[in-house]
Amino acid sequence: MNENGRVDWLRAIVVGVLATHVMSMVGFWRAALGIPKGDVGAMLAANMGQDYVWGQLAHYFNGVLLALIFAGWLYPLLPGSGLAKGLAYGLITTVVAMLVVVPLASPAGIFFTNTPSPGLMVLGGLLSHLAYGAVLGLGYRPKPVPAEL
Repeated sequence: MNENGRVDWLRAIVVGVLATHVMSMVGFWRAALGIPKGDVGAMLAANMGQDYVWGQLAHYFNGVLLALIFAGWLYPLLPGSGLAKGLAYGLITTVVAMLVVVPLASPAGIFFTNTPSPGLMVLGGLLSHLAYGAVLGLGYRPKPVPAEL
């Protein structure tokens, strides 16, 4: 517990699922903006040697796990409103994904340097992660601390 209240684990899970879904949809819609489509489920499935469904399950599991980290650890540390906290977290997850996850999960390299259009790939990843963070920041709130009698 902290000055922001108690962690609402159930709310973090529900908002994590919703935020991950929004991130997935933004990944698909990026093509309409001329930015390469981002299908994290397909990337994870290919990396795991599994069917697409398993890749999607892994993607949603990761999204919920990251939402729990946001709620349980970073929410009280990040400055600003819920939205600002979520956007900051979206930026943090973008950097971590492009420094660690992408190079480990694909041959794309750090910040997509091994792709034909690294700048567009980075922009697309940033848009997707900011959408995730925005939903997380708008949807998550800690439980209020009960007033002492």
